[in-house]
Amino acid sequence: MTPTGRPCRLIVCRGCCCGTTEKRPGVDHEGQLKRLSGLRDGAGRDVPVRTSTCLGPCFQANVVVVQPSTEGREGGGRPVWLGEFTEDRLIDDLDDWIRAGGPGTAALPESLAERVTSKDAKKPKKPKKSKKAKKDKKDKQAKKAEKDGKAKARKVKDKKGKAKGSRGEAAGTDRAAAPVDAESGTEDEKPARDGQAKKAKKAKKSKKAKR
Repeated sequence: MTPTGRPCRLIVCRGCCCGTTEKRPGVDHEGQLKRLSGLRDGAGRDVPVRTSTCLGPCFQANVVVVQPSTEGREGGGRPVWLGEFTEDRLIDDLDDWIRAGGPGTAALPESLAERVTSKDAKKPKKPKKSKKAKKDKKDKQAKKAEKDGKAKARKVKDKKGKAKGSRGEAAGTDRAAAPVDAESGTEDEKPARDGQAKKAKKAKKSKKAKR
């Protein structure tokens, strides 16, 4: 007997997040859409596929909605929203489910039941940090800043100390450049003393000559 009415239908999200490698890298989005477009139900009817620019719960990309067939709707079936539909095995399970009748006719496979979501799904909020955790973080940052400040001060002090030591060494080198004679004094004083000695010796000879 040829079934009457419409077969199951699919709405596949392909917008800002769903179907993009930026949001879901490592997934063959084009290939998956092609496979979904080739599904048939148990009666051999093609399963119509329509794409949407946004279905709502972007944080659960990729999103696929399975609408019941006419028979399924008469049996109480309602659209089933599936989130994070990114694995190829999920397409196999979806194919088996639709062939068995889909929403309102066949039981939802466990693998798909784990992905059920809704158009009103809200992104889970991150748990708020306790006041103690915030205070501990603030204290930790303050201690780190204090430690970094002390380390910087020590570095500047060491740098100044090295510069002072270098100036002292340079002054010592300048003093060492002028050699000192142990008996006659500095090299500048030596010629003067030699001249005085010569004059004294000459005067002594003159006195002897007069005698």
